Amino acid sequence: MDFCIEDTRKKAIPKLSELIKDGIFTIDDATDWLRTIYEIRFFEEKVFELLGRNIIKGASHLYAGEEAIAVGAIAAIERGDVIGSTHRGHGHCGAVGNKYADTEEDRQDHWNRMMAELMGKETGYCKGRGGSMHIAEVDKQNNLGSTGIVGGNQPPAVGAAFAEKYKKTGKVVVSFFGDGSTNCGSFHESMNLASALGVPLVAIIENNLYGMSVPFSGSEIEGTVKASNITDIAERCYAYNVPAMIVDGQDVVAVYLALRSAVKLARAENQMTIIEAKTYRWYGHSRSDPRAYRTKDEEKAWHDRDPITVLSNKLLGDGLCTQEQLDEIKDGAFSTIEAATKFGIDSPWPNPADLARDVYVEESYPAELIESDKAMSAKVSEATAAFEAAVQTSGAKTKKAAAEEAKSEVKSKFGMEVMTIGQAVSAAQAEELRRDENVVVIGEDVGLYGGAYQATRGLLAEFGTERVIDTAISEAAIAGAAVGAALRGMRPVAEIMYVDFLTIAMDQLVHVGAYNRYMFGGKAKVPMVLRTEGGVGRCIAAHHSESLEAWLMHPPGLYVVMPSTPYDAKGLLKAAIRSDNPVVFIEHKATYGQLGAVPEGDYIIPLGAADVKRQGKDATIVSYSRMAMWSLDAAKELAEKHGVEAEVIDARTLKPLDIKTIAESVRKTGRLVTVSEGFGTCGAGREIAGQYMDYEFDDGTRGFDYLDAAPVNLAAADVPPPMSEPLEMASIPSVERIVEAVKAIV
Repeated sequence: MDFCIEDTRKKAIPKLSELIKDGIFTIDDATDWLRTIYEIRFFEEKVFELLGRNIIKGASHLYAGEEAIAVGAIAAIERGDVIGSTHRGHGHCGAVGNKYADTEEDRQDHWNRMMAELMGKETGYCKGRGGSMHIAEVDKQNNLGSTGIVGGNQPPAVGAAFAEKYKKTGKVVVSFFGDGSTNCGSFHESMNLASALGVPLVAIIENNLYGMSVPFSGSEIEGTVKASNITDIAERCYAYNVPAMIVDGQDVVAVYLALRSAVKLARAENQMTIIEAKTYRWYGHSRSDPRAYRTKDEEKAWHDRDPITVLSNKLLGDGLCTQEQLDEIKDGAFSTIEAATKFGIDSPWPNPADLARDVYVEESYPAELIESDKAMSAKVSEATAAFEAAVQTSGAKTKKAAAEEAKSEVKSKFGMEVMTIGQAVSAAQAEELRRDENVVVIGEDVGLYGGAYQATRGLLAEFGTERVIDTAISEAAIAGAAVGAALRGMRPVAEIMYVDFLTIAMDQLVHVGAYNRYMFGGKAKVPMVLRTEGGVGRCIAAHHSESLEAWLMHPPGLYVVMPSTPYDAKGLLKAAIRSDNPVVFIEHKATYGQLGAVPEGDYIIPLGAADVKRQGKDATIVSYSRMAMWSLDAAKELAEKHGVEAEVIDARTLKPLDIKTIAESVRKTGRLVTVSEGFGTCGAGREIAGQYMDYEFDDGTRGFDYLDAAPVNLAAADVPPPMSEPLEMASIPSVERIVEAVKAIV
């Protein structure tokens, strides 16, 4: 279908009295819009003043001049619909909070909490953790929250809209963002994905003409350039084959009517609309902005069309209000913000003792589950060893036949299946898709192709395109959409084909996914899994062979899981999907074909529980992923050839790290060797050793007290992974290097 742009500025808007007579809205609606516009305006003026007095600290990007957009748009949606906001989000938060206020007390409480949040007080919506750029009530007002990253709010809005469509709620998502963000990659990725998925999204571009100091389409001020070669951003709708509208962003009635139409289309047909609202910010980008990039004449022309003036003139002109009534509305709004300011100033500061609260959803596992995992892991190791031995001694004519015979023996003796890690990953996802209808799989080539490494093979045939969703090559949109869907109650499993590509999606994964819960005062959960794979072994060079787990361990809010066996891969992935925290699940590309025993039936492996894969007394080797298997090979050689009994611990979960199990082992052996395929500088091994050094035992002693030799950190060489196979293998630890490292300290 070919859509066009409707420029509503070219058509006369019906008079206010006519719209009220036709039942489009009421006089009470119209006067309440004016009151909300005044409240936002007075709020912003007060914030500007308090910034100057250092009562409000940090950056604050004011919405004054643009109020008609937030007020008109939010008036056109229903309670239960969803909004996404930006770093200039006071207006959106203000308008949506008023929508949910049933009484005058509710309304005052709303503005109180907004002002307290900007002051960093405990009584703020986000308990002082978000502040101006992250102002939102994400719990009770269906606000996805604001973001300080330009364009960062767009992918989650798409994911939220997908969730509403999937759950058939009939709700729509309205995403607000500025003109500057439309030049970001996240804009294109998000609009393209929303169009392709057909989701109930209304994308509102608040075009205030300037992205910080750079004019969007030009300025007469000497020395300025332009950010884009178009004037109407709505023209970009043609790239996504969606309808678009251009509206007068200074006229709340025009905005309301446009949104009313777009929301109806989204709700009825899951059709996205792009709306460009032409507007102007009264202040600069921030308080320190001198606005040297625009003229006084331009500012005056826009101020003459102040949203307050436009709506007030409509009310007066149609005889719907007297000037005295308008003055009462203005005075009431002023009093509301003055009271909110006093509330904020009088409110208590957050308690520093609560600093770390709400970074994660607190999760725990029954002690018996942890113990049963230990027992099962040992049994699985025994079954896997039996399988390998059966293959070696088989008299079958082919390797395939030998493997099938060995699998039958393991099935008969242990009651376990033998499968590859790739099959275990696919099986885990299939079981969770069956168990919970809110689980979906989304990413590049996860459907028809079955994943680049066949780790989603068979899912499309069983669950269909509604739950196994192939996307464009859009890593930021994939990760961000997963975040948005998770915020709206789903449990998405997003696949990024290579961990190297995750660098493109780090904003979404970290700034939205990992930080969301904390930034918004613990009022949100992001139960998502981002699956990816890393490591060398296929000679595909630096952009497809990195091990970036240390990057992902660094930001708070994420779990990082890396399995080494089919048993671990299946149980850990199932646990990750059921977790209420965002989990990055990293598989190793060279291990997808690795065979191992897997128990039948439903099981999970607790996140944060390491596995002692081999007992020993002389040294502790701590590793994960493929290197855990190589560490076991090294331990076997050490025992058979050198009489050294090394204990091998598979961390499995790098964050949260089971440092207790590691510490107890090193206290016994006196020696620590960490083995990782990631880079050594600031790497996982360094972190493990550092945490061990700081670990405090029950008797008050520290990890350092039990070391008989300096810890050894084996990691990748400080070079980008090379393509040539001899160089590639030389760049990472080997079994031989592990053996020599242990021998050197024993």
